[in-house]
Amino acid sequence: MTSRLAATIALAACLVLGACEEKITAENYDRITNGMTLAQVEKILGTGKDDTSHQGTSIGASGIASASRAKDQVYVWEDKGGAKIIVIFQDGKVVQKSKQNLD
Repeated sequence: MTSRLAATIALAACLVLGACEEKITAENYDRITNGMTLAQVEKILGTGKDDTSHQGTSIGASGIASASRAKDQVYVWEDKGGAKIIVIFQDGKVVQKSKQNLD
């Protein structure tokens, strides 16, 4: 009885919150364009994880490695299967995106 109630509650939560809808898809990745705000991206993908502290270094046009600019923000969306969408925002707007394990 308890497990049936728990299953019913979980199903209701999925329906109410939309958590059962897969948002980490190639179609949604393609909908993300340069210039979009975080709020616009989150309308498509849901709430992302701020991963700015792990951004590391980049290679500039001159071929010299440099630290990413402090104004850059990196957000990650990942599903349980390992598919991942990574979006870099600069001054609050999308400037770059990448995907991993996404068909």
